[in-house]
Amino acid sequence: MNAAIEQLGAIREWRSALSYTVQNSYPVTPGFMTKYGGAAESGLRLASAAATTDSDKKALQLLTNEYNNMHQSADRFQQARQTLTAIPQDSLDNDPLDQKIVACGHALAAMATSGEYQDAASCH
Repeated sequence: MNAAIEQLGAIREWRSALSYTVQNSYPVTPGFMTKYGGAAESGLRLASAAATTDSDKKALQLLTNEYNNMHQSADRFQQARQTLTAIPQDSLDNDPLDQKIVACGHALAAMATSGEYQDAASCH
């Protein structure tokens, strides 16, 4: 449970940093990915090591999906930077992947609070 909560915090911090970066027209650089993506990856490894029950393993799969979605979102903005593609400041406002990340994060946080696994469609 603690590892999952830490992982959720790392992903939430990554998403917040990405939102701030995009909204202020700052570049999403490889260093950005290393700092925030690396912290989230470490958290995922810790959660993976701590998962022992079937419920833990099912929840871990949802955490992994959330990590993968966040990585995909950040990677998309990093690639736009590399190709010098302009990124509108409101790019995340109506972004379906970002909305999925937020919804999944809420579902995982509720699951962590209750201490019981519940499948979350937004995490698939």
